Amino acid sequence: MNNVFSGPDALKDFLDPDQSPATPLVELPERLNPYASSRVRIFAKLLYLCPLLNLKFLPVLRMLQNAGDELKDVHTLIESSSGNTAFSIAILGRLFGVEKVEAIVPLDIAPGKLELLRLAGVDVRFDTGKIGGVILARRLGRRPGYYNLDQYSNPANVEAHAAWTARQVWEQTDGALTLYATGLGTTGTAMGAIQFFRGISADVSVLGIYLADGSAIPGVRSLERLKEVSFDWKKEIHLCVAAETNESYRKSLELCRAGLLGGPSSGFAFAGLLRFLKSQPSLESYRNSNGEIVAAFVCCDTPFPYLDKYSTILDPEDLATA
Repeated sequence: MNNVFSGPDALKDFLDPDQSPATPLVELPERLNPYASSRVRIFAKLLYLCPLLNLKFLPVLRMLQNAGDELKDVHTLIESSSGNTAFSIAILGRLFGVEKVEAIVPLDIAPGKLELLRLAGVDVRFDTGKIGGVILARRLGRRPGYYNLDQYSNPANVEAHAAWTARQVWEQTDGALTLYATGLGTTGTAMGAIQFFRGISADVSVLGIYLADGSAIPGVRSLERLKEVSFDWKKEIHLCVAAETNESYRKSLELCRAGLLGGPSSGFAFAGLLRFLKSQPSLESYRNSNGEIVAAFVCCDTPFPYLDKYSTILDPEDLATA
């Protein structure tokens, strides 16, 4: 029977992307795609349907796999995270023999995300901003018995998205993909896509979406905060656009009401892709040999940890039923 995991390694097999079915890639209907008449097709890559319901599951798994014997004497994993990475580390870490996880989280973390971390057994401390959560996690991770996977510099982060995320989208579009859009947080998703497409000589443009100044979306960063990331993303990611809080939540709402339960970070990627398409004087360079633009954006989260935010961020008319 398909999609059944049994036996002593059932859980490990279920949590292995090479053993589980690929997450769905779903084309948006015309009512959500203002460029459909221009032969632009837009697909949502539903990475929130990973086993742990978030995109970070993939790089965390690869980082733990690559850590190998370095975890031998480790009792605590520590990470700077907006939530999903720490949650994934807590669940997957137990499969690698590490029972305890500490997370350094932003002060404005959503209450729902905080409860999710507690559900997973994560010990939480707040980032006061004095030296920055990334630097603090690296420093604390050097203590005996502690280990910092460091999603902001660990090449396994990029490797995971090359091996699984970008590869899946390419195969699911039968090689017709021309534009790949994702938010910039650790930049691992975008850098992994560039690595994969370069490796197969594919003519795919990778669009990185950063957080506009004064905005707040979980998991993504402004240009200023991207300075904390060690990957040389500026050298590799040539197409960038900003997206804002309100439009991200609005696009998330549109996706949810259409049946795709993408959260604010998913709406952020969708909003950024539409902004980019609107800003181009010509879209001809993004067409494939069939004359189509085949664009995909990464849906990396669900709305559930952020339900309290929608009614406070969006206007009443946004939430009103049609």
